Amino acid sequence: MSIVSSIVGDKTTLDDQTIANEMLLGAKSSATMYLNAALECATPELKAMYSSNLNQVISGHSAATELAVTRKWYRPYEKPEQQLADAYKQSVTVVELNGNR
Repeated sequence: MSIVSSIVGDKTTLDDQTIANEMLLGAKSSATMYLNAALECATPELKAMYSSNLNQVISGHSAATELAVTRKWYRPYEKPEQQLADAYKQSVTVVELNGNR
């Protein structure tokens, strides 16, 4: 049973993998924003603050990536053909779930 299922029951199609993917996307967006802010800021104090926040976001992203690879939600070392087949299978599942609503 996933963490989400234990909290909200079977009323959602969210699972741990979906949450991890959203966390990775959020961390990527945050890192991009902090990097841009650090590069564009006018004072050394702000640059240090943004750089520190960027490092924290990168650490969190690394932890989430490690979890996703460990749980085999993300398979960066698979052959490209297998990655495409997996992505296709997931997209078919999403379309079928959305069609049944």
